[in-house]
Amino acid sequence: MLQRLIGEDIALTARLDDALEQVMADPDQIHQVLMNLAVNARDAMPDGGKLGIETANVDLGKDDVSTRQTPFRAATF
Repeated sequence: MLQRLIGEDIALTARLDDALEQVMADPDQIHQVLMNLAVNARDAMPDGGKLGIETANVDLGKDDVSTRQTPFRAATF
């Protein structure tokens, strides 16, 4: 679906981690975020290019969240 949205001049690659943890998220919102990112990438590459999407588990330690104004807490995401 994303490939049709971004067109033929942009190569889409996806590297999806097989061992992802589950997250509590609204699937419709995740879909909308991906669509918006793809459209923004397409608009930023009028002459074509490459768009990569990658998923991975991320560990945020205390140092990662204490230095930023963020609602996150130290945890694995």
